Amino acid sequence: MQLAAWLLLLIPVATFLAYPLVVLFAAALAPRRRVPVPAATPSITILIGAHNEETTIGLKLASVAQALAAWPGTAQVLVADDGSTDATAAIARGAGAAVIACPRGGKAAALNRAVPQATGEVIVMTDADPLFDAQTLPALLAPFADPRVGAVAGRVETIRTPGRSRFAAADRAFRRYESALRSAEDRLFGCVSADGGLYAIRRALVPTVVADVTDDFYVSTAAVAAGHRIAYADAARVWEHSITGARRQWRRRVRITVRGLTGLWRRRALMNPVRTGWYAVALVLHKVARRLAPLAILPLWLVSALAGGAWWIVFAAITAAALVALAGTLGARLPGPLRIVHGIVLHLAGLAAGTLLFVAGRRYAQWTPQKA
Repeated sequence: MQLAAWLLLLIPVATFLAYPLVVLFAAALAPRRRVPVPAATPSITILIGAHNEETTIGLKLASVAQALAAWPGTAQVLVADDGSTDATAAIARGAGAAVIACPRGGKAAALNRAVPQATGEVIVMTDADPLFDAQTLPALLAPFADPRVGAVAGRVETIRTPGRSRFAAADRAFRRYESALRSAEDRLFGCVSADGGLYAIRRALVPTVVADVTDDFYVSTAAVAAGHRIAYADAARVWEHSITGARRQWRRRVRITVRGLTGLWRRRALMNPVRTGWYAVALVLHKVARRLAPLAILPLWLVSALAGGAWWIVFAAITAAALVALAGTLGARLPGPLRIVHGIVLHLAGLAAGTLLFVAGRRYAQWTPQKA
Protein backbone atom coordinates (compact mmCIF):
# COMPACT_ATOMS: atom_id res chain seq x y z
CA MET A 1 0.00 0.00 0.00
CA GLN A 2 2.85 2.38 0.83
CA LEU A 3 4.48 1.69 -2.55
CA ALA A 4 1.20 2.35 -4.38
CA ALA A 5 0.78 5.61 -2.51
CA TRP A 6 4.30 6.76 -3.41
CA LEU A 7 3.81 5.87 -7.07
CA LEU A 8 0.49 7.71 -7.24
CA LEU A 9 1.96 10.76 -5.50
CA LEU A 10 4.95 10.77 -7.85
CA ILE A 11 2.77 11.22 -10.96
CA PRO A 12 1.32 14.70 -10.18
CA VAL A 13 4.50 15.83 -8.38
CA ALA A 14 6.68 14.94 -11.36
CA THR A 15 4.26 16.55 -13.81
CA PHE A 16 3.39 19.82 -12.08
CA LEU A 17 6.49 20.42 -9.96
CA ALA A 18 9.55 18.36 -10.93
CA TYR A 19 9.42 18.94 -14.70
CA PRO A 20 9.01 22.74 -14.37
CA LEU A 21 11.79 22.95 -11.77
CA VAL A 22 14.20 20.94 -13.93
CA VAL A 23 13.41 23.06 -17.00
CA LEU A 24 13.73 26.33 -15.05
CA PHE A 25 17.07 25.22 -13.58
CA ALA A 26 18.43 24.08 -16.95
CA ALA A 27 17.27 27.31 -18.61
CA ALA A 28 19.00 29.39 -15.94
CA LEU A 29 22.29 27.71 -16.90
CA ALA A 30 21.74 27.94 -20.65
CA PRO A 31 23.15 30.90 -22.62
CA ARG A 32 20.64 33.44 -23.83
CA ARG A 33 19.59 33.12 -27.45
CA ARG A 34 20.96 35.86 -29.64
CA VAL A 35 18.23 37.39 -31.77
CA PRO A 36 19.60 38.63 -35.10
CA VAL A 37 18.77 42.09 -36.33
CA PRO A 38 15.88 41.81 -38.83
CA ALA A 39 16.92 42.43 -42.42
CA ALA A 40 13.43 43.73 -43.24
CA THR A 41 10.10 44.35 -41.54
CA PRO A 42 7.65 41.59 -42.46
CA SER A 43 4.14 42.38 -43.57
CA ILE A 44 1.54 41.06 -41.18
CA THR A 45 -2.09 40.02 -41.05
CA ILE A 46 -3.89 40.20 -37.72
CA LEU A 47 -6.55 37.50 -37.82
CA ILE A 48 -9.35 37.50 -35.24
CA GLY A 49 -11.88 34.69 -35.00
CA ALA A 50 -15.26 35.88 -33.72
CA HIS A 51 -18.74 34.56 -33.01
CA ASN A 52 -21.29 36.92 -31.45
CA GLU A 53 -18.66 39.23 -30.00
CA GLU A 54 -20.47 42.58 -30.27
CA THR A 55 -19.62 43.43 -26.65
CA THR A 56 -15.88 42.92 -27.10
CA ILE A 57 -14.92 43.36 -30.77
CA GLY A 58 -14.95 47.17 -30.70
CA LEU A 59 -12.53 47.41 -27.77
CA LYS A 60 -10.42 44.66 -29.29
CA LEU A 61 -10.01 46.45 -32.60
CA ALA A 62 -9.30 49.75 -30.83
CA SER A 63 -6.43 48.07 -28.97
CA VAL A 64 -5.19 46.57 -32.26
CA ALA A 65 -5.23 50.02 -33.86
CA GLN A 66 -3.21 51.38 -30.95
CA ALA A 67 -0.68 48.56 -31.32
CA LEU A 68 -0.42 49.12 -35.07
CA ALA A 69 0.63 52.72 -34.41
CA ALA A 70 3.93 51.28 -33.12
CA TRP A 71 4.32 48.90 -36.06
CA PRO A 72 6.30 50.30 -39.03
CA GLY A 73 5.38 47.62 -41.54
CA THR A 74 2.38 46.81 -43.71
CA ALA A 75 -0.58 45.42 -41.80
CA GLN A 76 -3.94 43.90 -42.66
CA VAL A 77 -6.70 43.28 -40.10
CA LEU A 78 -9.13 40.42 -40.79
CA VAL A 79 -12.10 39.31 -38.71
CA ALA A 80 -13.27 35.77 -39.46
CA ASP A 81 -16.94 36.04 -38.49
CA ASP A 82 -18.23 32.56 -37.66
CA GLY A 83 -21.91 33.05 -38.42
CA SER A 84 -22.55 35.78 -35.86
CA THR A 85 -26.20 36.71 -35.34
CA ASP A 86 -25.46 40.00 -33.57
CA ALA A 87 -23.67 43.20 -34.64
CA THR A 88 -20.16 41.75 -34.59
CA ALA A 89 -19.57 42.13 -38.34
CA ALA A 90 -20.99 45.66 -38.52
CA ILE A 91 -18.87 46.86 -35.59
CA ALA A 92 -15.76 45.28 -37.08
CA ARG A 93 -16.33 46.92 -40.46
CA GLY A 94 -16.97 50.24 -38.75
CA ALA A 95 -13.60 49.91 -37.03
CA GLY A 96 -11.87 49.45 -40.39
CA ALA A 97 -11.34 45.69 -40.34
CA ALA A 98 -12.00 43.45 -43.33
CA VAL A 99 -14.67 40.90 -42.41
CA ILE A 100 -14.74 37.38 -43.82
CA ALA A 101 -18.38 36.35 -43.42
CA CYS A 102 -18.64 32.60 -42.80
CA PRO A 103 -21.64 30.37 -42.20
CA ARG A 104 -21.71 29.00 -38.67
CA GLY A 105 -19.33 26.06 -38.76
CA GLY A 106 -16.91 26.50 -35.89
CA LYS A 107 -13.69 28.40 -35.46
CA ALA A 108 -11.61 25.97 -37.53
CA ALA A 109 -13.85 26.44 -40.56
CA ALA A 110 -13.76 30.22 -40.15
CA LEU A 111 -9.96 30.27 -39.95
CA ASN A 112 -9.67 28.02 -42.99
CA ARG A 113 -11.81 30.45 -44.98
CA ALA A 114 -9.90 33.50 -43.76
CA VAL A 115 -6.26 32.40 -44.06
CA PRO A 116 -6.29 32.32 -47.91
CA GLN A 117 -7.36 35.99 -47.77
CA ALA A 118 -4.37 36.94 -45.64
CA THR A 119 -1.73 39.03 -47.39
CA GLY A 120 0.86 39.22 -44.60
CA GLU A 121 4.05 37.18 -44.53
CA VAL A 122 3.28 36.54 -40.85
CA ILE A 123 -0.20 35.93 -39.45
CA VAL A 124 -0.91 37.16 -35.93
CA MET A 125 -3.62 34.95 -34.46
CA THR A 126 -5.70 36.33 -31.59
CA ASP A 127 -9.11 35.88 -29.98
CA ALA A 128 -11.83 38.52 -29.95
CA ASP A 129 -11.54 39.56 -26.31
CA PRO A 130 -7.85 39.89 -25.25
CA LEU A 131 -6.66 43.51 -25.55
CA PHE A 132 -3.28 44.41 -27.05
CA ASP A 133 -0.59 46.51 -25.39
CA ALA A 134 0.89 49.33 -27.45
CA GLN A 135 4.17 47.37 -27.80
CA THR A 136 2.61 43.96 -28.39
CA LEU A 137 3.39 43.70 -32.08
CA PRO A 138 7.09 44.72 -32.14
CA ALA A 139 7.80 42.29 -29.28
CA LEU A 140 5.82 39.46 -30.87
CA LEU A 141 7.39 39.81 -34.30
CA ALA A 142 11.02 40.45 -33.33
CA PRO A 143 11.94 36.72 -33.03
CA PHE A 144 11.09 36.17 -36.71
CA ALA A 145 14.43 37.77 -37.53
CA ASP A 146 15.76 34.27 -36.82
CA PRO A 147 14.87 32.12 -39.85
CA ARG A 148 14.72 29.04 -37.60
CA VAL A 149 11.68 30.51 -35.81
CA GLY A 150 8.41 29.46 -37.40
CA ALA A 151 6.00 30.71 -34.76
CA VAL A 152 6.06 32.97 -31.70
CA ALA A 153 3.93 32.62 -28.57
CA GLY A 154 2.83 35.75 -26.73
CA ARG A 155 1.86 36.19 -23.09
CA VAL A 156 -1.77 36.33 -21.96
CA GLU A 157 -2.48 38.20 -18.72
CA THR A 158 -5.63 38.29 -16.60
CA ILE A 159 -7.06 41.74 -15.92
CA ARG A 160 -7.36 42.69 -12.25
CA THR A 161 -10.99 43.70 -11.77
CA PRO A 162 -12.11 43.49 -8.11
CA GLY A 163 -15.27 41.48 -7.66
CA ARG A 164 -15.60 40.45 -11.31
CA SER A 165 -14.54 36.80 -11.01
CA ARG A 166 -13.67 34.54 -8.10
CA PHE A 167 -11.28 32.69 -10.42
CA ALA A 168 -9.16 35.69 -11.41
CA ALA A 169 -6.47 35.01 -8.77
CA ALA A 170 -6.17 31.35 -9.81
CA ASP A 171 -6.04 32.39 -13.47
CA ARG A 172 -3.26 34.89 -12.77
CA ALA A 173 -1.27 32.28 -10.84
CA PHE A 174 -1.66 29.76 -13.67
CA ARG A 175 -0.67 32.37 -16.28
CA ARG A 176 2.51 33.19 -14.34
CA TYR A 177 3.31 29.48 -14.04
CA GLU A 178 2.79 28.93 -17.78
CA SER A 179 4.74 32.04 -18.77
CA ALA A 180 7.76 31.04 -16.67
CA LEU A 181 7.65 27.54 -18.12
CA ARG A 182 7.35 28.76 -21.71
CA SER A 183 10.19 31.21 -21.22
CA ALA A 184 12.43 28.41 -19.90
CA GLU A 185 11.41 26.03 -22.70
CA ASP A 186 12.23 28.75 -25.22
CA ARG A 187 15.77 29.04 -23.84
CA LEU A 188 16.29 25.28 -24.26
CA PHE A 189 14.37 23.79 -27.20
CA GLY A 190 11.50 26.12 -28.04
CA CYS A 191 8.00 26.48 -26.67
CA VAL A 192 5.80 23.41 -26.79
CA SER A 193 2.88 25.42 -28.22
CA ALA A 194 1.17 28.80 -28.05
CA ASP A 195 -1.88 30.28 -26.34
CA GLY A 196 -4.76 31.25 -28.62
CA GLY A 197 -4.97 34.66 -26.98
CA LEU A 198 -1.90 35.73 -28.94
CA TYR A 199 0.61 34.06 -31.22
CA ALA A 200 2.10 34.55 -34.67
CA ILE A 201 3.16 32.12 -37.39
CA ARG A 202 4.67 32.42 -40.84
CA ARG A 203 1.82 32.29 -43.33
CA ALA A 204 3.50 29.58 -45.38
CA LEU A 205 3.37 27.24 -42.38
CA VAL A 206 -0.31 27.64 -41.49
CA PRO A 207 -2.08 24.28 -41.90
CA THR A 208 -5.69 23.50 -42.72
CA VAL A 209 -7.22 23.36 -39.24
CA VAL A 210 -9.25 20.27 -38.43
CA ALA A 211 -12.49 20.88 -36.58
CA ASP A 212 -12.03 18.85 -33.40
CA VAL A 213 -8.71 20.20 -32.09
CA THR A 214 -7.60 23.27 -30.15
CA ASP A 215 -6.64 25.48 -33.07
CA ASP A 216 -3.84 27.35 -31.23
CA PHE A 217 -2.00 24.10 -30.46
CA TYR A 218 -2.57 22.59 -33.90
CA VAL A 219 -1.59 25.71 -35.83
CA SER A 220 1.44 26.70 -33.74
CA THR A 221 2.87 23.16 -33.73
CA ALA A 222 2.73 23.16 -37.51
CA ALA A 223 5.93 25.18 -37.22
CA VAL A 224 7.64 22.32 -35.36
CA ALA A 225 6.26 19.79 -37.84
CA ALA A 226 7.96 21.82 -40.59
CA GLY A 227 11.31 21.78 -38.77
CA HIS A 228 11.10 25.23 -37.16
CA ARG A 229 11.03 26.39 -33.56
CA ILE A 230 8.29 28.11 -31.53
CA ALA A 231 9.79 31.13 -29.76
CA TYR A 232 8.34 32.92 -26.74
CA ALA A 233 8.02 36.71 -26.46
CA ASP A 234 7.28 37.63 -22.85
CA ALA A 235 6.95 41.33 -23.67
CA ALA A 236 4.23 40.61 -26.27
CA ARG A 237 1.16 40.75 -24.04
CA VAL A 238 -2.59 40.78 -24.28
CA TRP A 239 -5.05 41.24 -21.43
CA GLU A 240 -8.34 39.45 -20.85
CA HIS A 241 -10.94 39.00 -18.12
CA SER A 242 -11.28 35.75 -16.24
CA ILE A 243 -14.38 33.71 -17.04
CA THR A 244 -17.04 34.00 -14.36
CA GLY A 245 -18.92 31.07 -12.84
CA ALA A 246 -17.82 27.59 -11.86
CA ARG A 247 -20.00 25.97 -14.52
CA ARG A 248 -18.43 28.02 -17.33
CA GLN A 249 -14.94 27.36 -16.00
CA TRP A 250 -15.69 23.63 -15.80
CA ARG A 251 -17.21 23.37 -19.27
CA ARG A 252 -14.35 25.33 -20.77
CA ARG A 253 -11.68 23.15 -19.15
CA VAL A 254 -13.40 19.90 -20.14
CA ARG A 255 -13.87 21.05 -23.73
CA ILE A 256 -10.29 22.31 -24.06
CA THR A 257 -8.94 19.06 -22.59
CA VAL A 258 -10.84 16.89 -25.05
CA ARG A 259 -9.86 19.06 -28.00
CA GLY A 260 -6.29 19.32 -26.73
CA LEU A 261 -5.88 15.56 -26.50
CA THR A 262 -7.36 15.21 -29.97
CA GLY A 263 -4.77 17.66 -31.27
CA LEU A 264 -1.99 15.80 -29.45
CA TRP A 265 -3.09 12.56 -31.09
CA ARG A 266 -3.05 14.20 -34.51
CA ARG A 267 0.42 15.62 -33.76
CA ARG A 268 1.73 12.39 -32.18
CA ALA A 269 4.61 12.25 -34.67
CA LEU A 270 6.13 15.21 -32.83
CA MET A 271 6.52 13.00 -29.72
CA ASN A 272 9.27 11.06 -31.48
CA PRO A 273 12.60 12.25 -29.98
CA VAL A 274 14.46 10.96 -33.03
CA ARG A 275 12.58 13.58 -35.04
CA THR A 276 12.20 16.49 -32.60
CA GLY A 277 14.78 15.81 -29.86
CA TRP A 278 14.11 17.26 -26.41
CA TYR A 279 10.98 18.97 -27.74
CA ALA A 280 9.35 15.51 -27.85
CA VAL A 281 10.09 14.94 -24.17
CA ALA A 282 8.72 18.38 -23.28
CA LEU A 283 5.59 17.80 -25.34
CA VAL A 284 4.84 14.58 -23.46
CA LEU A 285 5.53 16.04 -20.00
CA HIS A 286 4.01 19.48 -20.58
CA LYS A 287 0.91 18.46 -22.50
CA VAL A 288 0.19 14.73 -22.24
CA ALA A 289 1.24 14.06 -18.64
CA ARG A 290 -0.52 17.22 -17.46
CA ARG A 291 -3.84 15.80 -18.63
CA LEU A 292 -3.21 12.30 -17.29
CA ALA A 293 -1.76 13.24 -13.89
CA PRO A 294 -5.07 14.38 -12.29
CA LEU A 295 -6.43 10.86 -12.81
CA ALA A 296 -4.02 9.74 -10.07
CA ILE A 297 -5.45 12.05 -7.41
CA LEU A 298 -8.64 10.13 -6.57
CA PRO A 299 -6.79 6.79 -6.29
CA LEU A 300 -4.14 8.58 -4.20
CA TRP A 301 -6.86 9.84 -1.86
CA LEU A 302 -8.23 6.32 -1.39
CA VAL A 303 -4.82 4.66 -1.00
CA SER A 304 -3.55 7.31 1.43
CA ALA A 305 -6.57 6.67 3.64
CA LEU A 306 -5.66 2.98 3.78
CA ALA A 307 -1.88 3.43 4.07
CA GLY A 308 -2.10 5.11 7.47
CA GLY A 309 0.77 6.89 9.21
CA ALA A 310 1.92 10.13 7.61
CA TRP A 311 -0.23 9.40 4.56
CA TRP A 312 -3.19 10.73 6.53
CA ILE A 313 -1.71 14.18 5.86
CA VAL A 314 -2.12 13.60 2.13
CA PHE A 315 -5.63 12.22 2.66
CA ALA A 316 -6.59 15.26 4.77
CA ALA A 317 -5.09 17.74 2.29
CA ILE A 318 -6.97 16.27 -0.69
CA THR A 319 -10.18 16.11 1.35
CA ALA A 320 -9.84 19.72 2.48
CA ALA A 321 -9.15 20.95 -1.05
CA ALA A 322 -12.17 19.08 -2.37
CA LEU A 323 -14.41 20.56 0.35
CA VAL A 324 -13.14 24.06 -0.40
CA ALA A 325 -13.89 23.56 -4.10
CA LEU A 326 -17.35 22.21 -3.31
CA ALA A 327 -18.11 25.17 -1.06
CA GLY A 328 -16.93 27.64 -3.70
CA THR A 329 -18.94 25.93 -6.42
CA LEU A 330 -22.06 26.12 -4.25
CA GLY A 331 -21.54 29.87 -3.92
CA ALA A 332 -19.73 30.27 -0.62
CA ARG A 333 -17.59 33.42 -0.29
CA LEU A 334 -14.00 32.29 -0.06
CA PRO A 335 -10.98 34.37 1.01
CA GLY A 336 -8.25 34.96 -1.57
CA PRO A 337 -6.02 31.92 -0.91
CA LEU A 338 -9.00 29.57 -0.87
CA ARG A 339 -10.21 31.00 -4.18
CA ILE A 340 -6.92 29.88 -5.68
CA VAL A 341 -7.47 26.41 -4.19
CA HIS A 342 -10.97 26.36 -5.68
CA GLY A 343 -9.62 27.32 -9.11
CA ILE A 344 -6.85 24.72 -9.00
CA VAL A 345 -9.19 21.90 -7.96
CA LEU A 346 -11.71 22.85 -10.65
CA HIS A 347 -8.89 22.95 -13.21
CA LEU A 348 -7.58 19.51 -12.22
CA ALA A 349 -11.07 18.00 -12.12
CA GLY A 350 -11.78 19.39 -15.58
CA LEU A 351 -8.55 17.87 -16.89
CA ALA A 352 -9.48 14.48 -15.45
CA ALA A 353 -13.05 14.59 -16.76
CA GLY A 354 -11.93 15.76 -20.20
CA THR A 355 -9.34 12.99 -20.41
CA LEU A 356 -11.93 10.35 -19.55
CA LEU A 357 -14.34 11.77 -22.13
CA PHE A 358 -11.60 11.73 -24.76
CA VAL A 359 -10.84 8.08 -24.02
CA ALA A 360 -14.57 7.35 -24.23
CA GLY A 361 -14.66 8.83 -27.74
CA ARG A 362 -16.16 12.27 -27.06
CA ARG A 363 -15.17 15.00 -29.52
CA TYR A 364 -16.05 18.70 -29.85
CA ALA A 365 -16.16 19.87 -33.45
CA GLN A 366 -17.71 23.33 -33.04
CA TRP A 367 -16.27 26.32 -31.22
CA THR A 368 -18.51 28.13 -28.73
CA PRO A 369 -16.72 30.98 -26.94
CA GLN A 370 -17.18 31.21 -23.16
CA LYS A 371 -18.06 34.77 -22.23
CA ALA A 372 -16.43 36.47 -19.26
